[in-house]
Amino acid sequence: MSHPTPHARPQRANPLSRAATLAIATAAVVTYAGLPAAHADAPTTQRVGSVPTAIPADATKTAAPADDTPVQLSVHLKSRDEAGANALAAAVSDKTSPQYHRFLKTGEFAKRFGADQATVAKVKQALTAQGLKPGELDADGLTIPVSTTVAQAKKSFDVDLAGYTTPDGRTGFLNTAAPAVRSDVAGAITGVVGLNTLAQAHSSHVVGATGQAGTGLAHPAATAAAGAYPAMCAGAASAFPGKSDSKDYFSPSALASAYGLNGMTDGGFGTTVAVFALEDYSDAGLSTFQSCFGTNASVQRVRVNSGYQAPPTNNGVGVETALDLDTVIGLAPRANVLVYQGPDASRATQADIQNTYRQIVSDNRAQVVTTSWGVCDQVMATSDLNAERDIFLQAALQGQTVVAASGDDGSSGCNYLKNMGAPANITNLLSTSDPASQPLVTGVGGTTLSSNGGVVSESVWNRNGGASGGGVSRWSLNGTSYQAGFYGPGYTNQCQGAAGTTCRQVPDVAANADPTTGYVVSTGAGSWMIVGGTSGAAPLWAAITAHQNNPGCSGRVGFIAPAFYWANKHGLGALRDVTSGNNDIGIQGGLYWAGSGYDMATGLGTPNADNVMKLVCNPDAGMDRTIEAVENGQLHEVYTDTTGWHDGTVPGVTGVSALSFTYNANGNRVIEAIENGELHEIYTDATGWHDGLIPGLSGITALSFSYSPSGARVIEAIKDGELHEIYSASDGWHDGVIPGLSGITAMSFSYSASGARVIEAIKGGELHEIYSASDGWHDGVIPGLSGITALSFNYNSAGVRVISAVKNNQLHEVYSGSDGWHDGVIPGIGGNITALSGKINPHNDRVIEAIVDGQLHEVHSADGYWFEGALPVPSSGTTALSLALH
Repeated sequence: MSHPTPHARPQRANPLSRAATLAIATAAVVTYAGLPAAHADAPTTQRVGSVPTAIPADATKTAAPADDTPVQLSVHLKSRDEAGANALAAAVSDKTSPQYHRFLKTGEFAKRFGADQATVAKVKQALTAQGLKPGELDADGLTIPVSTTVAQAKKSFDVDLAGYTTPDGRTGFLNTAAPAVRSDVAGAITGVVGLNTLAQAHSSHVVGATGQAGTGLAHPAATAAAGAYPAMCAGAASAFPGKSDSKDYFSPSALASAYGLNGMTDGGFGTTVAVFALEDYSDAGLSTFQSCFGTNASVQRVRVNSGYQAPPTNNGVGVETALDLDTVIGLAPRANVLVYQGPDASRATQADIQNTYRQIVSDNRAQVVTTSWGVCDQVMATSDLNAERDIFLQAALQGQTVVAASGDDGSSGCNYLKNMGAPANITNLLSTSDPASQPLVTGVGGTTLSSNGGVVSESVWNRNGGASGGGVSRWSLNGTSYQAGFYGPGYTNQCQGAAGTTCRQVPDVAANADPTTGYVVSTGAGSWMIVGGTSGAAPLWAAITAHQNNPGCSGRVGFIAPAFYWANKHGLGALRDVTSGNNDIGIQGGLYWAGSGYDMATGLGTPNADNVMKLVCNPDAGMDRTIEAVENGQLHEVYTDTTGWHDGTVPGVTGVSALSFTYNANGNRVIEAIENGELHEIYTDATGWHDGLIPGLSGITALSFSYSPSGARVIEAIKDGELHEIYSASDGWHDGVIPGLSGITAMSFSYSASGARVIEAIKGGELHEIYSASDGWHDGVIPGLSGITALSFNYNSAGVRVISAVKNNQLHEVYSGSDGWHDGVIPGIGGNITALSGKINPHNDRVIEAIVDGQLHEVHSADGYWFEGALPVPSSGTTALSLALH
């Protein structure tokens, strides 16, 4: 893993809040920079963000930077709806929510959650008045770039920019006070990022072995193009004499076998993976790797304010990126890869780092993002943490999966700074690593992988001074967060969270990271390495997640960590639990050790890729729900699309008391409804909505509607207490009594595979099945099912009758089997259920829309479990509804 050098000394900071997006700003009001204090009408300023200090503590203060030194800053604004953004991010990542995987499109984050235009204009005017030249608002709607000089930054923000030289010879500057902005805009600003150029990057990937390849570098057949994981070419294997695959290193095919990828045949096709980088990489090395393994992945650079970049070398610059690239390509050979390159690690500031992440997210070209660069979060400025969090908030809302290496220094996440001269009070700190510790990033720890005769085992990676990064972060999560109830061995309230909260713990998951069982990487023409570190584990997880278009899945999976915590609570085995070892590198007395369940050395465990993707994929993408509902007497259409849930009034339709709805063959909505006591047909076409009376059909109190195999509209209805069949024909509408079937109070109707009409109905308080046959209509009691007040009925793909029903004010599922009828309670549904409408999707998952205490709720099944939640639309006063999937 690589670490951007932090730019603030560790301080006892207040714990970050539940969502941790509000900057901690000082309350002191100071004289407006550049104006005499004696002027009573002079505007005041307020300091925002945190005050960094030199890292390490024994850095030498030198001459201040020249006044004309360029400075690139980012003024980060607060969201117009911070609470709404956080709630939506939780919902789209929560398998129990009706908003699960309902992601925002590119550009929508700024429209919904960016700062409002008036605030942006006011902040830009204030910055201009302070002598700055603010640029155009970034695509995230929260970031105003400012290009200035040292002299102007000092004057405008009322700060001193002090020069320092660190023990390793680096020079830079940082602000000695939090920046001051005009008081009337201070509340709109999270912080100013970029006033510290000591935040340079340090690379700490772990090399296990190096070698030069012999002959035979070309793979004989590019089988990886079809989604397989080919064996390593002979030439690369010859670079490591005396070492063998699946023992001393793991090639992509060996990793695929160990981590369950062999059944996933799409190879990542259709997915783009973004690799975050602070260096260039070797084209010759990339070509060598692809030739050896028979891959032909598309790899492109995207430079972000990078300027000059040092050329890659065989064993220095570019090794980190080569590890990321080769791991992704080897395990997702048909994915596209974009390498987003910020400035070189030796020059990258925190502003540069955030700009690079921000462009990955704002571009939204990549569905998966992997990063192997981080910093111990104990020494990061609070304002920088908060600004960065908003980047990953946008990623989660857009459905981008971000995985980050948890670090290579075990529980002492700042230990790498000893190479820069940092004192022991910093290097020995218990600390996690940012961005792996960010609440909306999936942190990836490391293991030592062993495969003996195909039997795979793993322990915590902890060898030769390197270990899986992990521990308790500075972030506080609320009591309903995805990590609520999980406390790894050794947990303490290090974030100083309030009662009912949980400190964010890292990592979430893990994979191979030991350099003695490391990854095969090409760093130049014929140059090979075995490389370890969590920098290998993170792109391995990215490669697995790239299989989001594997058969059975359909597109983006977003923030994946919550699904693993949910699965753990329910005993689902998507991960291999690692129970031996600890990640203490000899400083913290054994913290943190692995155990059964969650731990802060390997998280919840390592992947079985096929099970992972079955857990997190979205098989229902494209199965949008449309509900026609009566709210306070008015007909509404409540529906989903790729942007979420929507609610709109159907114009001119009031007085509806009952309805049944489906789509016709042209994709138009057709509703049969009781409107002011009469039967109406309400439908859409290219010109809009239409409402027409079906004459002579008053007195109907309940109905269920479907299209016949011939395309006729067929309505089974209760009219004047009798069961009627009403249908359309070329000569108009027809109405006939089905004799002997009075006393029905509720019903639901569908066609069987043979074309028979089958009605499940409540008659005399009992559940009846009424069906048509060649010899007429038949009526029989389904025994033992009294107490039902509302129901909805469908056939599943196997031809089984499935009835969703309200029975004794509980939601039940009643279904037929070869051994008769079965009845079971659908758990977790509370409240007064007055109506429901259900459908079965092509995967046999059930989707039920119900009115619970007058509000619209969705109950759905997935992975063998039921989920329930209120729909995110105003729906009080709903009295009737009908659902269709499309």
